[in-house]
Amino acid sequence: MKKGLAIAALVLLGIGSLATGVECPGENVIEKMASTMKSFQEVAPLDFSTIHSSGALMKKDGSKISVCLSNGKGFTVQQLANDFVLPLKSKKEFIAQIVFSMGGGKKITTGEYSPQAGYGKPFWVFAEVKVAVGEKGTVVSLGISEGTARIIKLTEDRLCGTFDLRSKTGSALISEIKGTFNVPYEVSRW
Repeated sequence: MKKGLAIAALVLLGIGSLATGVECPGENVIEKMASTMKSFQEVAPLDFSTIHSSGALMKKDGSKISVCLSNGKGFTVQQLANDFVLPLKSKKEFIAQIVFSMGGGKKITTGEYSPQAGYGKPFWVFAEVKVAVGEKGTVVSLGISEGTARIIKLTEDRLCGTFDLRSKTGSALISEIKGTFNVPYEVSRW
């Protein structure tokens, strides 16, 4: 009986792969995005008032998905998620990337993810921003260690959720990113 009550509580709280009962956000929004990282400061301030390109790329085995939001126009999901060739055309364009991971080959599911779960562990999340610094651009890790991100709904071709992530309070590096997403996704060939 106690086990049944615990499962019922998880359903009501929307934790894990059970139904969340929370509606998907209607649009992609970045409410806050800041970092004291030198490469981020080189292009700041960035205009994140309008998201023109968005999407997500899921790893072939389903264990990781990268949600990408950009103020750049016309980027494909493959371009947004590529860490080696950045499609950014100016120093004022960015690609914010929230990466959800289950580790151990487990499949991504709805629920709350935390940077405190730890690399390679279930329900781990991290964030980075791709910016046009240097000849080919760079990927800035936001050093996220606090907060949460949530996948509210995951279908065969779309996912939605929220994120509110930041660096550890009192750390030398100060970073934060907060917003919502409702994006289509593709499955990677690898």
